[in-house]
Amino acid sequence: MIVRRNQTGFTLIEILMVVVIIGVLSTVALRSVQNSMESARVNETQDEMQALAHAIAGNPELYANGFRSDFGYVGDVGALPVALDNLVTNPGGYSTWNGPYIGRRFTEDPDGYKKDAWGNTYTFSGGITIASTGGGVTPLTKNVASASTDLTTTPVAGTLTDAAGNPPGDSSVAVSITITYPNGSGSTTTATVNPNAGGGFSLSTIPVGNHQVHAVYRATDDTVYAVASVLPRSGATVGLRLPGAVFAPTGGGVGGIEYVAGTAATSGSSDEDLNFSITNTSSAGIVVQWMVLTYSPSVHYRRIRWNGTSVFNETNPRASSGDTAPLTSPQSINAGAIIPINVQDFQNAPTGGSNTSVEGVTFTIEFSSGESISFTTP
Repeated sequence: MIVRRNQTGFTLIEILMVVVIIGVLSTVALRSVQNSMESARVNETQDEMQALAHAIAGNPELYANGFRSDFGYVGDVGALPVALDNLVTNPGGYSTWNGPYIGRRFTEDPDGYKKDAWGNTYTFSGGITIASTGGGVTPLTKNVASASTDLTTTPVAGTLTDAAGNPPGDSSVAVSITITYPNGSGSTTTATVNPNAGGGFSLSTIPVGNHQVHAVYRATDDTVYAVASVLPRSGATVGLRLPGAVFAPTGGGVGGIEYVAGTAATSGSSDEDLNFSITNTSSAGIVVQWMVLTYSPSVHYRRIRWNGTSVFNETNPRASSGDTAPLTSPQSINAGAIIPINVQDFQNAPTGGSNTSVEGVTFTIEFSSGESISFTTP
């Protein structure tokens, strides 16, 4: 007796379908892996480009003793590097060079910091932009600053008084204020100015970094030192006070800025503009080089107009309460003159946002000439 058993198996078509499915799944998996690897290379390259930018211009988040402590290559040398090699190797016996500014992660590839995650060399020719081809798929760029001048020719402004708070007045010609900074070629240089009668002074071509400021009144040899922490684009504001009461009291000769009562007002569609007037009650002209507005709540303004002329205009970021607003050029107020001032476009974010009313806000405004005024908007 013959027993027949059912025998089962795969047909050729079924086998081909399995092979096709495996092939499709393999292709999808391979593409997923490739996309993940590409994304990882992008992230790695962006991180390294950020590290290179910090090596060139410093990490703005590093502070010590109340001052920003890291300004990178530019802060030490006073100029942008000509090539990325300058971040690791002294470009020519520079005494101010204090590198290396970026580490070499792998000893077997000492030039790895100059290559992106695809192994291609970064494009950098001494400017402010570092570029990667992104493996030919996703080009990447990193700007060290908005412009090279933001790092190499920033403003420094300040005021000088004696121990009693008197500005130099007629003695200003006997006061020398010197700032020492790296000259861009491996050594240092100095710039010297005399303050005006109200004690104000300014310099406009100083590189970023922490630089020593020295003031001396030659008639008595009274001397004071300070550090100017010069930040990209915004520069620095320095207050100097000699140790002795060496200047004659002003007696109203200088330092007579006062608020004109009743002039504070708001304007604009959302009352986002501040308007007020000041007057010079002294018998001599006064020069103003910067202003500091202090107020609450935390809102941010864009522009200052002095007697109808725009003297401050910043959008990224806008100025905030307590910030020093350096004027684009020194502004004079003659004895007895009345000057209208407009502070415009208060908004709720440093880079813009919504217009914000400044009705009922108390403002205290300090001027570089040493005075301050206060008022509350109606």
